[in-house]
Amino acid sequence: MSNEPTPAPEHLCVKDMKAGDILLQFFRIMSRDIRKTRSGQDYLDLTLSDATGTVAGKMWADAIRKWGQEFNPGDFVKVEGKVETYRDRQQVVVEKIRRVTADEVPDPAILIRSSSHDPDVLFQELRDAVGTLKPAELSELMTYILDLHADALKTYPAARMIHHAYRGGLVEHVVAVTRKVEAILALEPSINRGIAIAGAILHDIGKTRELSPAGQGRTVEGRLVGHIVQGVSLLREAALERGVIDAAWLVELEHIIVSHHGEPEFGAAVRPLTREALLIHYLDNLDAKLRIVDEALQSADAEGFTPYNRWLEGRAFAGSPLQAEEEEDDVGNPGKTG
Repeated sequence: MSNEPTPAPEHLCVKDMKAGDILLQFFRIMSRDIRKTRSGQDYLDLTLSDATGTVAGKMWADAIRKWGQEFNPGDFVKVEGKVETYRDRQQVVVEKIRRVTADEVPDPAILIRSSSHDPDVLFQELRDAVGTLKPAELSELMTYILDLHADALKTYPAARMIHHAYRGGLVEHVVAVTRKVEAILALEPSINRGIAIAGAILHDIGKTRELSPAGQGRTVEGRLVGHIVQGVSLLREAALERGVIDAAWLVELEHIIVSHHGEPEFGAAVRPLTREALLIHYLDNLDAKLRIVDEALQSADAEGFTPYNRWLEGRAFAGSPLQAEEEEDDVGNPGKTG
């Protein structure tokens, strides 16, 4: 039997990779950072992805000198390399790499992740929610906006890289924030339900104009203006069309959009100054952070720690298994109460 490695199939899914696999295939770059080895040489620390998950990529100094580093997060690339195990994790050692266009990828669907939830079901949940809003003019405006941007909401990612960065991620994120708002409303009766629910649905509506459908990049307007300004423009256009441009609550919805990033250093035009704006800011951030942790934990080591995550500014931890054990004990002891 030959000791030569067996070539990988045309595309070896990330979830199926194992040490020793030889790769010659396409990936999508999710992150790209320049780091230094202990000897002081530069190397690229990459996150490579396909529709099944992500894997770390390492491009050492020799490969950088030969093939350059003219690629960025969101780009499609063709990679030649091999899979190895380092500290209990799989990683791809990149020997050759070049940036490619989507047209060069035989089946871009193998590189584009999709939400595990049915976008039509999630969209209908939003539509049902806006049907309950008061006043009636607000409900009608929100229904109009949802129907006008239905296809984009159901197919676009919520971000290029950070969270929900996959097909259908936008509606998944918006529904998650809306559900969290509904949960808090029961505890905070001073919050205006109509403004809060509408704000949850609208806070990222500008991403339907900022991002490209596949999330591979941003539109020209998205790069030059950004989703916050585009979100306000979209809302104003709809309000003019529906004849509610002078409604007193419209400026409160605009305030939620322009303040939902919380601080000017993170892109907010102003800080949140209403109950509803504060609520959306914190729940948007919470939902994004929880999703970042969930995705990071897919690469956790044997001890339950993830690699360093720059969005979390640390290494996420999977948590102790004790809670699951206690729940099993409770099930086995019907007489025990909490």
